[in-house]
Amino acid sequence: MSQYYYNPFGNSNVIEEKSRLAEREMQIKKEKREIRKISSSMGCAIIAYLAVQLLFVQALQKAGYYELFNSSPVFESGATIFFVSFCAVLVPFAIMALVNKRKYEYPIIPNNAISAKRSFMWISFGMGCCVVANIVCSFLIAFFNELFNVNMESNELSDPNNIWACLLQILSLAVVPAICEELAMRCCSLQLLRKYGKGFAVFAVSIVFGLMHGNVPQFIFAFTIGLILGYVTVKTNSIVPAIFIHGFNNGISVFSTITSYSLGEKYSTYAILISYIVWGVLGAVMTIGLFSKGEFAKGKKESNSVLTNGEKFSSFLFPGMILPFIILIYLTIATIKG
Repeated sequence: MSQYYYNPFGNSNVIEEKSRLAEREMQIKKEKREIRKISSSMGCAIIAYLAVQLLFVQALQKAGYYELFNSSPVFESGATIFFVSFCAVLVPFAIMALVNKRKYEYPIIPNNAISAKRSFMWISFGMGCCVVANIVCSFLIAFFNELFNVNMESNELSDPNNIWACLLQILSLAVVPAICEELAMRCCSLQLLRKYGKGFAVFAVSIVFGLMHGNVPQFIFAFTIGLILGYVTVKTNSIVPAIFIHGFNNGISVFSTITSYSLGEKYSTYAILISYIVWGVLGAVMTIGLFSKGEFAKGKKESNSVLTNGEKFSSFLFPGMILPFIILIYLTIATIKG
């Protein structure tokens, strides 16, 4: 005859499992709520970025300086430095970082000490990737323009017509954007999202970075470059290489423009070609060097997030990023001319 014995610990495993599941569910809800709050504040920064530029254009029109802005490279570059790079990009994202300062688990500005040699290797690697990305993106844009008989416009500053315009263009296209945009994107934004996973943070910020450029060619290229800049930043834990990569990458087009002004238009193509060859070779050599040093080895896991990537992105997009993304996507698509 079978006998049944009372086991006071018989349900302990079930209770522990239920407790663990309840804890996990609470953690999921907490992380989703945190990401939504962060994306909402980031969305506000993007709206501010668009609003500042709109107000700037309206102020120019009312003051009667809009024609001067379009006709004077010096005035255009100077205004772009202050009103776009500083007021529209850096200030809103700096305010976002200030509002969310308690949510950062990593330094807002990645400031890990990095030797000049290691920094140069990562900069060369990044520039090599930029050269490849530029060639591939240019080919894709030309292919789609031809295939669909459209013209995907991109924003460019006026060509310089004197030495001061050349100097200001270096500042307005290469130096200041590299500093302001990297502080806004790879510091204030990426470092805030990084605790939920490096890959998620890099990808999410790269989408924002791409869309903020406001046209299809620059979106594709900026998104790709954003991935490179984000990757280098999390691998080195320093913002220095990303700033130099960003500046040198933008500097290629500036170098071409200034060459065209000083030597003639036909030499601008040579300037780009020389830049591509130099950075391509350096990039290939330094990539081999970084690989031999084990720099590309997978680092230790930083995130303890319990969310899947799908849950992270859905929380990031809804609802805080919906309106900013709709506006940015509309402005991007509007640049396509049939």
